[in-house]
Amino acid sequence: MMTFTRKIVLILFLTTSFSLFSQSFSTGTQTLLSGLTANITIDGETFTTTLTLTGPSDVWLAIGFGNEEMNGTDIFMTDGDTIRDAYSEPGPSSSLERPIPPADSSSNESGDWTLISNTVSDNERTIVASRINDTQDSQDYVFSASAGSLSIIYAMGGTSTYAWHGPDNRGGTLLSVTSLGITKNTLLSFEMYPNSVSDKLNIQLPTGTEKAEVGVFDYTGRLILSKTISSNNTTIDVQKISKGIYVIRVSTNSKIGVQRFLKK
Repeated sequence: MMTFTRKIVLILFLTTSFSLFSQSFSTGTQTLLSGLTANITIDGETFTTTLTLTGPSDVWLAIGFGNEEMNGTDIFMTDGDTIRDAYSEPGPSSSLERPIPPADSSSNESGDWTLISNTVSDNERTIVASRINDTQDSQDYVFSASAGSLSIIYAMGGTSTYAWHGPDNRGGTLLSVTSLGITKNTLLSFEMYPNSVSDKLNIQLPTGTEKAEVGVFDYTGRLILSKTISSNNTTIDVQKISKGIYVIRVSTNSKIGVQRFLKK
């Protein structure tokens, strides 16, 4: 059984210009337990959070976001073969050890998380996964691309069954972190037209790109619509969205491109 501990991690702002490479925030690599580290990077331009979780290769690794205890917490769990986008149902607050199965405990689906890489070296596993900052799912934590703090709980153990084993003191531990510095994403170059647009927005993928995921976001970072496009089907219907300026994100397994367009 995994035993969860809690911690509050500061997110430091990276001062940059307003560009594709701006609005990035990170916890840096944090040691949570002996042999367990995590790095959470939140990108406000691509509206994507990337989690890097490193621990023993023969156990389940887990981290929960935005809470100091198990009551209603969005939890990422993996044993390398499975990624589980779990949620701990609210339970009695008086118990320090209370088994709480995830809401989707029978599922082996990754939910909103996308696995980027899974590597094992010297019995140590490193998982890199990403998801949209705000999935619009009430059971998913909303990652904010802003300076501040992030409460987390974390665990590792031989099974995917988990329980809360916290101390009586409900205060968290505050860790100082350093910024990652400015790092450029691997860019996906794409064309779109017309701009401004009233109904159909066309995406021209670069040569050799057969498929991509497209997301349209408003300026609060809310996902308005999404679609998988291919080299043979690159039209996005934006007729029903309100007038205004939007961000379009086009991503493949290894590259991300972002542009803005005006809906008239």
